[in-house]
Amino acid sequence: MTFDLAVLASAQVTDWPERIALTVAVLASIVAVLALMRWGWVSRRRRQGDVAALPDVPALPAIAHKGPVSARFLGATRSGDWLDRVVARGLGVPSAAQVTVSLQGIWVMRTGAPNVFVAADEVAGVRHDRGIAGRVVEQDGVLVITWRHAGQHLDLGLRVRDTDAAEGLRTTIEKLIVEPSVRPSHSETSRD
Repeated sequence: MTFDLAVLASAQVTDWPERIALTVAVLASIVAVLALMRWGWVSRRRRQGDVAALPDVPALPAIAHKGPVSARFLGATRSGDWLDRVVARGLGVPSAAQVTVSLQGIWVMRTGAPNVFVAADEVAGVRHDRGIAGRVVEQDGVLVITWRHAGQHLDLGLRVRDTDAAEGLRTTIEKLIVEPSVRPSHSETSRD
């Protein structure tokens, strides 16, 4: 069976105004969707103006109990609502991160986004979960750290690829969650 190459060639465009109008309509739709996405992000940031400024990030400790561990910062949500992404203060920006834990707290050193420090006395919980901030992975694929930040409970989501490192982070962070009377004073921990 033989094919005539002339038959396989494209047909001549005969209706240029219709072609141009369709192209403009598609481009306008794409621009409109992007504008609506941007408007939603800015509106959410404005609505979340009650999220206090992040605390200053102290220098990394000389001796860390765990870390640095490579992770992916997936975002932050209001505790209990894994879809309510917090975008204020740069907490909504996914980024590569290095996580370090010591008696003073948790350092999340992010690439291209503000670093996050959670003081040990602000850690309210830690668990493995399936997702956070609209990002879903396999069962127990996200390490979720719940912390008290200026009167609000927020969840930070970290994706640690190495399951042993993720479990090590979880157990180390769990040790920070103790009664305040049991936690070492700042003078005891400053030797780190």
